[in-house]
Amino acid sequence: MHKNVSSRPWFREGDSYAQNKKAKRAFEALFTVTARIPETAEMAEFSRGVEALSMQYFGKSYGKEEVNAYVTAFHDAVILYSLAVNETLSEGLTVKNFSVITQKMWNRTFEGITGNVSINEKGDRYVDYSLLDMDPDTGNFEVVANYYGVSQEFVDVPGRHIHWSGNRNTPPRDVPDCGFDGSLCEDELFPQYVIVSSVLGSVIVLFTIMSFFIYR
Repeated sequence: MHKNVSSRPWFREGDSYAQNKKAKRAFEALFTVTARIPETAEMAEFSRGVEALSMQYFGKSYGKEEVNAYVTAFHDAVILYSLAVNETLSEGLTVKNFSVITQKMWNRTFEGITGNVSINEKGDRYVDYSLLDMDPDTGNFEVVANYYGVSQEFVDVPGRHIHWSGNRNTPPRDVPDCGFDGSLCEDELFPQYVIVSSVLGSVIVLFTIMSFFIYR
């Protein structure tokens, strides 16, 4: 993914200023949830290494692209497998003891390129996520909060906050007062409809009677 796409997905170089401004306005109401990528020196060094290897072996330049989060996941998966294999070999077993290796990958925590990697007793990884919101002043999407799978905590990033669309300080209601199609207010609107219809009907009847006497 291009860096300008990930931080400014509303911007298109080929579009006019008016088009980009309109798109930016629409993106003010958008949140992005993605796998958390730590902003650490180790992660930056890892990304540079991946970019260098990509150019060396495949002739591919990342340019404005970012290293995909799946690359870091594969890296940590290899570390996990290596740890399990080394422990299995240290017990006098071989790499053919697949069930033992698999069991050793479960219910453990180790330090990976993305930080602490935790696997539960069923072999599933506790995934961390980041919530990104657009800063209306800069137009850049920034991480405003992180969810940590192990502790199941939603933690705000210090110094950053969510910019709610419409210059609100609080999130909008889950459901509008009258619902998304107005159906929740039918009971309130129906009496008004009856009153208006009754008044109009009375006026028509009154004019009919008056016309009868006038033209009689």
